[in-house]
Amino acid sequence: MEQDVLLTITGVQRMRDEPPETTKLVTEGVMRCEDGAVELSYEETVLTGLTGTRTTFRIEGARVILSRAGALESRMVFAVGQEDHSLYDIGFGALMIAVRAEKIRSDVGENGGTLEVCYAISIEEETAGTIEYRVEVRPKERKHAV
Repeated sequence: MEQDVLLTITGVQRMRDEPPETTKLVTEGVMRCEDGAVELSYEETVLTGLTGTRTTFRIEGARVILSRAGALESRMVFAVGQEDHSLYDIGFGALMIAVRAEKIRSDVGENGGTLEVCYAISIEEETAGTIEYRVEVRPKERKHAV
């Protein structure tokens, strides 16, 4: 099943020696439910600084995969208590990052819901801080034919 949705994405970044930075994006996206997994995807905008990038959250039970394709390429796998290492390609070079999920909560289903992911991040083996995402999913209103 695939449907258009409205996504409200709030991110809080707490990096070493810096005050927390909060960003909020409300955007249209697509939700796909299949084989027990839910995928949420949307196009990044100028506001996020990632124009030309498609971001996808894939929720597979207690595991979430965050992938970006286009101008920025990355894939991070979150499972509480497990560390994931990957290259974060920023277009003019790549950084080795490690993420360790501290919290994952999701009640996202056909009727929408909320996904929360909180993780610690290390960049080039240096502890950098924590990042939290809260993604609220609402089905878009369908226009009825008259």
